[in-house]
Amino acid sequence: MAASKMRPPPYGSNAGRTHLDGARWTLESRLGHPLQRLDRLAAEADRREREKELREAEQRRRWYAAVARAREQQIEQHRATILTGQIRAWRQAEEIRAFCQTARARAGEAAVATDEADWMEWAVAYAVQLAPLREPLRTPVDPPAGREALRELAKIDAYAYAWPFDADGR
Repeated sequence: MAASKMRPPPYGSNAGRTHLDGARWTLESRLGHPLQRLDRLAAEADRREREKELREAEQRRRWYAAVARAREQQIEQHRATILTGQIRAWRQAEEIRAFCQTARARAGEAAVATDEADWMEWAVAYAVQLAPLREPLRTPVDPPAGREALRELAKIDAYAYAWPFDADGR
């Protein structure tokens, strides 16, 4: 190609540079420039890698925090369900006892028919079985910390990182 038809190198390109001795400098004095550029590129690559690692670590930290919050929420919901069930059973037992007392009071001093007496005796025994206060109250056993249950609560990808719980939910 003739020199007059040559296009200038694209903007920002190093295509037009040469690394030969010039009138005002020697090649040895210019060797530092490519090495400095390589150092800058390596430092930039290292910085980007550190930033990526920090982003990934932050993502992982947020994921584990979301799983931990979901686990707390799961336990809270489980305990609330048990407690409200105990309250329902307690109220039902109280209502059965009150019902039986009212039935006995209705009879007054008169003898109660055998069928009715048997029925009330069974009803009172059933109320005793229902009542959660017949034994000391204990904190219920926590539910299993399954991936799917916590995935629903945390709205996360349950398989993104190593699962933090064992089979017992610890």
